[in-house]
Amino acid sequence: MRELFDQDRAMTLGAVKQATAILAVIFLIAAVFAVLSGLGWIFKGHVFAGLTRIIGSFAVLGFMYVVVRFLGEILAASHRLNDRLSILGDDLRSQRSKVPASDTKA
Repeated sequence: MRELFDQDRAMTLGAVKQATAILAVIFLIAAVFAVLSGLGWIFKGHVFAGLTRIIGSFAVLGFMYVVVRFLGEILAASHRLNDRLSILGDDLRSQRSKVPASDTKA
């Protein structure tokens, strides 16, 4: 069975998408806790502190989500490019290994 942090083998495209989705769910859970924390501050009577906490946590979590999403998309694009380049390299190697037929009609 493959190790979780095996450095010799690259992650597959599906694993990259799944990791991005898991991080999105984690950020969603953190956003829910941030809203609940801000509402707790508001109900204690600290309206501006509660609103600031909600807005600030949304800004930080939104920035982190966008960064993770962009990095996931870049990694997925590099996987697709690597697949296409390996197919192209195999095709070029197979054409180079073929010996041209000699012309006997001279």
